[in-house]
Order: sequence, then C-alpha cells, then structure tokens
Amino acid sequence: MRYFGRSIMAVAVCFWTCLCTPAPLPNDPGESPMTEIHSGDNSHPQNNNDETEFMTIKISAGGKTFTAQIEETETGKAFMAKLPLTLDMSELNGNEKYCYGVELPRADKRYDSIEAGDLMLFSGNCVVLFYGSAGGYSYTRIGRLQSTEGLASALGSGSVSVRFE
Repeated sequence: MRYFGRSIMAVAVCFWTCLCTPAPLPNDPGESPMTEIHSGDNSHPQNNNDETEFMTIKISAGGKTFTAQIEETETGKAFMAKLPLTLDMSELNGNEKYCYGVELPRADKRYDSIEAGDLMLFSGNCVVLFYGSAGGYSYTRIGRLQSTEGLASALGSGSVSVRFE
C-alpha cells in the first residue's frame, strides 16, 4: 500500500508539472544578425507546407560563389552568428564535404533523401555540404544552396576551403 501511495503521488506531480509548464515563446527574428529574410517557396522535397523564413548568405569555394538560404531556426541563427566562417572541409563518399568542430544547436531528423546543395549539421558539431545525393542518416537542416550549377567542380575531389559569409 505504501508503494501505491508513492506511485499516485508521482503521477500527480508529473501531471501538475505538465500543466504548469509554459508554452515555448515564438522566435524573435531580431535576435541574430541576418543578411536578408525571404519566404520559402517549398519547392524542396524536405520542406513542409508551412511558410519557412530564410536568411541569405554567400558560400565560396574553388573560385566560385553560391547563394544559400539559411533556415530561420535555432540552428540557422546560431550558424549565422558564427559568420564569416572559413572551414577546411574534407571529402566523404564522393557526394559531400564535411568539417567537425562547429558546435550548433541540433534538432535531428532522419532524411531518406538528401540532394546536392543541402547544408546540414551532423551530430551537433559537423557541418556538411552535399554536392551529390544521399540519404538514410539523421541531420539538422541548416539551409540550402539556391543553385548547384558548378558546385561539384568548385568543391573538387579532395579537401577544400569553403567560406561562408
């Protein structure tokens, strides 16, 4: 009977805590430095049907510059706060460049399909830029390049220095 009373008390405390926990506040777009904000067009398969806000940056590698849309999420804002940033990115699997050591907030989701131009966070501390398709791993989306024309050749076949600004 003593254990039954403790169980009832534990359930009551959990229930009361859930009822009294405040709802999360909406993100304040003025919290981080942003270059530009655009409404998403939802043309990418991983985008949901909600309107997504984006911050625009430039990514340079191999003498070529690309424009990327960084999602206005906790991860995206934390990434923007680190800019400008130059990363020495290593090659992996003939479809991606990666660099460990960039700590960002994570909200991992399993992606069955990743496309060239996706800028992702792996394991909370690894920035990954895809120049080919992939899938089957958990990532947090940082953003996406607006165009991938010339991306594979700009990144090359080995390690490369990539500038985000």
